[in-house]
Amino acid sequence: MFKKGTLMVKDKIVIITGAAGGIGSATARLLGREGAVLSFIGEALKPEEVAAAIGELLVATGIILFWIAFYAFGLVDIPDPRLREIYLAFESAFPFADICLALVLIRGGIGLLRRASYGTLFSVLGGAALVFLGLLDISFNSRHGIYRLGYEEALINGAINVLCLGFGLFLVKTAWKNRIEARNFARAS
Repeated sequence: MFKKGTLMVKDKIVIITGAAGGIGSATARLLGREGAVLSFIGEALKPEEVAAAIGELLVATGIILFWIAFYAFGLVDIPDPRLREIYLAFESAFPFADICLALVLIRGGIGLLRRASYGTLFSVLGGAALVFLGLLDISFNSRHGIYRLGYEEALINGAINVLCLGFGLFLVKTAWKNRIEARNFARAS
């Protein structure tokens, strides 16, 4: 009915309601073929998928902001010089890996919002990396007494560890559980 390229929606963000079926689904497929960046409201995206995608984008932003603050303000308040040196050596191993993780989370979050099959892959990878990071931090912090440095240090590090483990597991579970539905939607598009 439409000649390809006549809708002029390439790379435009389009929010579609009711994309799970009927006119909404047909509209989503048409606009997707025309190159629009699709975001769905309604049954096409489940609340946990939206939460996972937004969470990925927020965690990625938090990781990037952490490293900016770490280097700009020196966020380390460890009075013991030996422990400070160990802690800084440990942390200095992470910026490149954490920025890669942030990029994976961004790709996963965007992929989930677009219902693209790569969203599942990157979300599972990002979630698994967060779990690994959380476990690695807990191991280091426990072994070197970081949690015992004071209430504030324990609270901050504990919150980061719980976020990594909790959100990482949620992300893996959500992305993996919804992989078949995303694949079926991508085939229909």
